[in-house]
Amino acid sequence: MPMQRPFSESDWLATPVPVRRYVEAPEQRIEKLEASDAQVHQRIDQLESRLNQNSQNSSKPPSSDPPYQRPERVRRKSKRRRGGQKGHKGYRQELLKPTETMTVEPGPCACGCTRRRVGSLRSFYTHQWIELPEVAMQVKHVVLKKGQCSGCGRWVKAKLPHEYQTGYGPRFSALVAELSGIQGISRKAVEDFIQNVFAVPISTGGIQKVIDRVSAALAPVHEAIGASVRSGRGQSCR
Repeated sequence: MPMQRPFSESDWLATPVPVRRYVEAPEQRIEKLEASDAQVHQRIDQLESRLNQNSQNSSKPPSSDPPYQRPERVRRKSKRRRGGQKGHKGYRQELLKPTETMTVEPGPCACGCTRRRVGSLRSFYTHQWIELPEVAMQVKHVVLKKGQCSGCGRWVKAKLPHEYQTGYGPRFSALVAELSGIQGISRKAVEDFIQNVFAVPISTGGIQKVIDRVSAALAPVHEAIGASVRSGRGQSCR
């Protein structure tokens, strides 16, 4: 709404034009600020209304309610005790084939005697301890040599064997393909893992090249499996 001036219209018209322009400038600015303030308050009211909506007063699902608005669930106290229940088949770590066996004999008896009856020692429990072997990377330097032909004098260079052209062996490539391809780990995470565990620097581009080579090597196998599946479906439809 327009501002009300504390004087008559005739007094306003009698005021010099420069003075009237000077007064009108802040009046227009005040009107714009009031209009903007009204819009801000309207937006705040809308946001508060939306924030207060939940599954009780709108069509929103209960899962969308914030934690502080969700009613606390009353859990009934179970009569069953914690842990494995009676009759439940227990699970024990499967004993693997040992690479080393260590025997521990009993210490002194509570009576102070340290001797054992002849033939009484027997095993009663096997504790399994599993550890990773110390990883020592196999790094082979394939040194290529060149020699001068005694017949024509040309220099003849050795060629890099095919199995060493990729720079990474089959086991290393299989690990990279397993982590980044089958397990879906990011290239950067695989790069950090190989650097931290094996102390082998490898770039994300190098990892991608390994994956591409493994994919190309497995392509015939995938094609054969797909053909076998399609053939089996065709026979079952007959």
